[in-house]
Amino acid sequence: MNDLVRIFDRNLFIMLLSIMIGAIIITYFVADVARRSEIESYQEQIKDITTEKNVFENKSKNFTDHIFKSLGSLDFSREYRSSADSYYDVAALIWYPIGEYEKVIVNCTSAMEDYLLGYNNFLNTKVFFNDTIKYSTDVKYTSIINIYKSISQSGANICLLGYNASKILKELAENFSFYGNNTNVSELLEFYNETLLLLGLELGFYMGLLDELEEEYATYFNPVRETP
Repeated sequence: MNDLVRIFDRNLFIMLLSIMIGAIIITYFVADVARRSEIESYQEQIKDITTEKNVFENKSKNFTDHIFKSLGSLDFSREYRSSADSYYDVAALIWYPIGEYEKVIVNCTSAMEDYLLGYNNFLNTKVFFNDTIKYSTDVKYTSIINIYKSISQSGANICLLGYNASKILKELAENFSFYGNNTNVSELLEFYNETLLLLGLELGFYMGLLDELEEEYATYFNPVRETP
């Protein structure tokens, strides 16, 4: 009888031990599965963060490259316009009033060439700024670039009007040079004055855009920062 009891107790102990070992093993596997799932989740998060970081860095690099290209093109456009303005101003304010019509013709021809270069370059600059917006990483950059786009378009308008003014002034000088002061140029003068009026309005709009740009820089950056 005692032997049966001992056998029963031993079998019961073995069974309980087996149950405990099985429970430990199951718990370990469950914990291991959970741990692996957690690790995979962390790895996915790290992968997503890395991908987002790479996308942001690439976008920032492209933005920097495009903004420098756009601002550089804008500087060239301004140089062309400045050169054209110089030729035109000398023709209109110095040579034309004193009747030096041959010099007016020469200066206006040079002004027309530079105004045309400035016009095309301003339009290209607008395209460059439009491409730059695609890589903007902040709304403040987008706001400022939109103003630069408007400045580029206005600069193109000014160059086109300057071209027209130079062309008309050249035609006036040619008429006076060939036919003397008795020639009838009333229509040309009327067209010339209308062009100068439109040019003045566009110049005012352009200066307003520069003020707006300065305000935007003051809002987002250092208030005393010089506007490019």
